[in-house]
Amino acid sequence: MDFDALYRGESPAPGIPPMTTPPWDTKAPKENVIAWQTRGWIHGDVVDIGCGLGDNAIYLAQHGHRVTALDISPTALITAERRAADAGVDVRFAVTDATALDGYSDAFDTVIDSGMFHCLDDDGKRSYAAAVHRATRPGATLLISCFSDANPPSEQWPRPAVPEQTLRDVLGSAGWDVESLEPVAVCREIDGTEAELAFWYVRAQRRASA
Repeated sequence: MDFDALYRGESPAPGIPPMTTPPWDTKAPKENVIAWQTRGWIHGDVVDIGCGLGDNAIYLAQHGHRVTALDISPTALITAERRAADAGVDVRFAVTDATALDGYSDAFDTVIDSGMFHCLDDDGKRSYAAAVHRATRPGATLLISCFSDANPPSEQWPRPAVPEQTLRDVLGSAGWDVESLEPVAVCREIDGTEAELAFWYVRAQRRASA
């Protein structure tokens, strides 16, 4: 999936039509991010990985967090920077590959991932989990929202499916202890129709070494 093409309004992959607006662009923070903030799980220096159009990062900055927001799409970050400026908050945006996180070591206390993990293939997931371990400090928290394998198959909107065991194996082998893993049903509008989608909400704690 070419996410920069998607944000430019072009087809991101064979068989997927161009979109004027990505289906996840609600111009508001996601339910999971609000829940994590409300529960007090977000602390210290925060990195939002796969930040897209920046609404989650802006919400966290509005709640007093120092936020770095990373995405692989330069086009998405142009909009994200504009939205942050309009909201009057300071967020540091940068174009970065989440599977490498080059230039970031021992830098963050909380990782926010709202819908990025499930976009990676198996090798990418493992590289990502190791990269966020390297980029964080001892005691860091990793918060992930991703599609679960409970979603029925859809030819029109094919979605990645992440089994519970994949999350536990990938994170555990990279030095993350899963402290909670909740199955959650979320209502989203797709092509003007309300659809119920199954997600995992994950909270993991960083071990001192992988």
